[in-house]
Amino acid sequence: MHVNTLLFSAVMMLCWGNALAQSVKPIFLDQGWSTGLREKFYYTPQGSRLIPYTWFLSLEQAESTNLFADPLYLNSFGWLPPIDGPSSLNPDGLPVGFVRDTVDTPTTGKWLGFNCAACHTGELTFRGSRLRIDGAQSMADLGSFLAALSHAVNANSPSSDNAKFSRFAARVLGDNPSPKALDVLSHSYLEFATSFTGQIWMRTPPVAAGPGRVDALTQTLNALAVVNLGIPENLRPPAAPTSYPFLWLTPKLEWVQWNPLASDPIARNTSEVLAVFGEANFGRETSAPFSSSVLFENLYQLEQWIDRMTPPRWPEATLGAIKEARWERGAQLFRRDCLNCHNMPPFDMTLKQENIAGKQFIKISRLNYKVAGTDPLYIQILAGRSAGTGALASSLFRGQKTVPAAVFFMSTVRATVEQGLSGLHLSDAERMSYSGYRFRPATGPDSKPQPYQPPSVTDLKAGPLLGIWATGPYLHNGSVPNLYELLSPPDKRSKVFWVGNRELDTEKIGFVSLEADGLFRFDTQLAGNSNSGHVYPATPYNDEERRDVIEYLKDPEFQSTVAKTTP
Repeated sequence: MHVNTLLFSAVMMLCWGNALAQSVKPIFLDQGWSTGLREKFYYTPQGSRLIPYTWFLSLEQAESTNLFADPLYLNSFGWLPPIDGPSSLNPDGLPVGFVRDTVDTPTTGKWLGFNCAACHTGELTFRGSRLRIDGAQSMADLGSFLAALSHAVNANSPSSDNAKFSRFAARVLGDNPSPKALDVLSHSYLEFATSFTGQIWMRTPPVAAGPGRVDALTQTLNALAVVNLGIPENLRPPAAPTSYPFLWLTPKLEWVQWNPLASDPIARNTSEVLAVFGEANFGRETSAPFSSSVLFENLYQLEQWIDRMTPPRWPEATLGAIKEARWERGAQLFRRDCLNCHNMPPFDMTLKQENIAGKQFIKISRLNYKVAGTDPLYIQILAGRSAGTGALASSLFRGQKTVPAAVFFMSTVRATVEQGLSGLHLSDAERMSYSGYRFRPATGPDSKPQPYQPPSVTDLKAGPLLGIWATGPYLHNGSVPNLYELLSPPDKRSKVFWVGNRELDTEKIGFVSLEADGLFRFDTQLAGNSNSGHVYPATPYNDEERRDVIEYLKDPEFQSTVAKTTP
């Protein structure tokens, strides 16, 4: 086929694929979930408080009278629409992961927030088919969405455009609201808008992250040490965005996150809630110390549902048959060159005697970031950051006025968890279950079980690669567009590519990358975006070997005829 014809076809698939989100129902792969469980995962609140719920539904876009919550407008940021429109759990037909909190607060009522499904539910398209991948990273552009929402909040403010605010107030309060009701709403709105604008400014990176990425660690630390503690001097700009990790196998892994700092699921998920506009008291006298908006029982349920999620198998009926001989050659290469870091079935497990309940977890490999050679900014920012302890110095940090950021992070999250769980009156067995049994046995008759201690903050995690075909772009910062380039020397990788398209490249395994309106230009020469490192194996693969390994990674659990007949 002529090269221009190929290019035209690729562009058409790109545009077609992006239009499918509203016009074609997705194909759901068998990942161990029922339809009902999936709906609960999509719309169960976890304590995030982004904006009052009725306000969000009533807000106009900054530049028009159209509602901000218009489904097509929300979809333009990459959020996934509901499968069948409104439902009992999602009565207003909001995107996946947009959830209504269960708690009524004075003057604002219930709040809209995110849950984990917003950033950990993916989709891809292929030649007119739309595939939903539960647990894969979202390709939504969170940064652009929050900037637009902040702009809209200011544009609808009573101090900005009285006509917009009047229409907003009529939607919230009904026709002909009393002057008192308008006054209360106006004051509440201005108070919220002031705080919200500052928070979004704090979360805006100097270099745009684009779809599917966020500097989660910096934003979490800012939420904890600036917003909740109330110390502006603790602020640091988010400058090292990373891709959202996929969720399948997460509850079974020894350590999670790009740098393996987390094992306890309730602590990990609490930090995630506080990062996405959850609230906690780190020194105010108006509520109990370390009280928070976190819905711990819901977090526990969400983790149980994730534990039932299985990795997505390569759907041959939709994406094409696996080439058996090539798969077998790729399996041999992977076992020779990659298995030492990337644990694959049958998994190498931790020892039963290392856990208080005899539980075993899938081992992960840890590699110093300098050895990995990938972009160092993510690790360097965490390792080099400290935080002032303010009102928590005496109660939590033995009088230390400044501590390493990682220490502040783990200590405040742990205290928030302990405060939250104390109100649930859990038995010892239930408490262990909430923490995923991440405790080591007591070492003496008078000692207590010890929680797992994280390894070095300068390590990166190498974990299992089941389902990796559905999770591009690659590396922790999403700087490599496809697996073919990841298996190539760094100087052969794209310096610039385009992100936001969902059409799958089934040959190189990644999303089709062509310049088009609405897509994000990823420049690997910008700070935090380097595509260096992961130079494995030491002797680079040739073209055929790369394609062999890719064929294996389409479905590592596939059993080829060759494999079945090999003695």
